[in-house]
Amino acid sequence: MERALRRLGLASGGLLAAVSGGADSLALLHATATVAPRLGLRLEVATVDHGLHPEAKGWADGVARACEGLGVRCHRVALQLERTAAGLEAAARDARYAALERVRREAGLDVVATAHTASDQAETLLMRLARGAALGGAGGVLEARRDRVVRPLLFATRADVEAYVAALGLSPVVDPMNGDPTFLRTRIRGAVLPALSAAVGYDAQPALARFARLADEDDALLREEARRAFDRCAWPDGSLDRVAVDALTLPIRRRVVALLLEGAGLPLDAAAIDEALRAIAEGGTATLPRDRLLTCANGRVQVEPAPPRRAS
Repeated sequence: MERALRRLGLASGGLLAAVSGGADSLALLHATATVAPRLGLRLEVATVDHGLHPEAKGWADGVARACEGLGVRCHRVALQLERTAAGLEAAARDARYAALERVRREAGLDVVATAHTASDQAETLLMRLARGAALGGAGGVLEARRDRVVRPLLFATRADVEAYVAALGLSPVVDPMNGDPTFLRTRIRGAVLPALSAAVGYDAQPALARFARLADEDDALLREEARRAFDRCAWPDGSLDRVAVDALTLPIRRRVVALLLEGAGLPLDAAAIDEALRAIAEGGTATLPRDRLLTCANGRVQVEPAPPRRAS
């Protein structure tokens, strides 16, 4: 953990650890609390009750007691999410990160640390690949550091952290949502990863996590090159020179188009990017989400509103 925190540039400053009471977050809490004094790191904790389980208050009580025993300040946050809401997993994640960021700012800390492990990395990678992600989607799965969020436990698998908390004599809580088969992640965790590991004859999670990390490093280089290419191809009005874009190598061209769509406030998906690439190659038009068009006129590529539909 000390090496991971140093690699993340956290040899000093303030860190807010997100702790739910599960094995991974307890490992994050205890390992960070152990090394924080010699790093000169100010450690505080936030525990979030999403309002989804009657046991959640008890879980938060347990986190608060653990923090008290370690001499770490604990912030408790209560949310009220609807258990039956569509997209519950994503809604809970977004609400949790927003709450953690509020606490971080109010406490004057530098970063939020989450307890994602190499196992989470492997699961997310397989989810992205199954949905057709390219290198960017596969590589940028769970970055060790992005903005104000760090993930120092990506070096360890779930089995590693469970062994660690067991050795400490801790009793982590088990969130029943983690075993709910309605979630794709749960099905990958319970069926796909064990089957893959059995097929290759060893635990595949570290290798998958390593691939995600290396792919992210490669993609970061390509993203930077794409930003420079975008600037070279851009006109002052925000449009792009079609000939210049079409002359780019395909990996850079794809990322330049993604930057154009992203700048127009459009969601990035493979179908929209492929349609835009076709239009640029042909000098034509591509229909995009949210009633937008990508047009190639007078040698320029731009995104504009689609014309109003005629009433039938």
